[in-house]
Amino acid sequence: MLSLSNEPQRLLNMTLDTLAQVLEIECCWVQTINTAEWSLHLAAERGFSSGMRREIAAVEMGHGFGRQVVGAGNSIVIPDLSRDGRYGLSSFRAAGYRWLVAAPLMTYRVHGLLGVASRHKKRLRKETADLVAVIAGLIGTALNKAGLYGGTPAPGKMEKSPDEAGHSDQINPGVETVKLTDPRELPEENASKPAEGAFHKHVHKMKAFRRLHH
Repeated sequence: MLSLSNEPQRLLNMTLDTLAQVLEIECCWVQTINTAEWSLHLAAERGFSSGMRREIAAVEMGHGFGRQVVGAGNSIVIPDLSRDGRYGLSSFRAAGYRWLVAAPLMTYRVHGLLGVASRHKKRLRKETADLVAVIAGLIGTALNKAGLYGGTPAPGKMEKSPDEAGHSDQINPGVETVKLTDPRELPEENASKPAEGAFHKHVHKMKAFRRLHH
């Protein structure tokens, strides 16, 4: 599904619907990086209250939650939201959610984060955090693909091609380039030829051999 969609918003909506169904959770969301303002944007969500939307919208890159997931590229697992005050998220507790997992949307860089939460404690399994991290990576790859091949441009600045950068002859500064020679320009190797008169000498020796053994 992720590989087939080049429309970022449709991709996120389909992913969250599928994720909620597969993990049997009531809450999941994606935040992407707004590179123009260097802030987090709530791109899609499921199971959010109005208070949760306000709180997540207020999460900045320097916030402890955003700094850990987006800044450092680490996953966060909060097995008991009622006992955790480190990241705030009081609106999640008020909505009755028991646990929370968040992972970065990671490719060659971080594009944002994927978060999931549930009101049912038993829905948090040993493999949940790893699964969310894998799915977050797939979403990051799909968003990057959608930005390159259609839809909304992916966050971040694309590298310029050598032609766009002023027809630079050296693509990677500091790396020695090797000029390939057209095979047609290579000199032909001298084919090894028998020494001049070798054939006649051989014929003469064979005649002499026959005369001696006649």
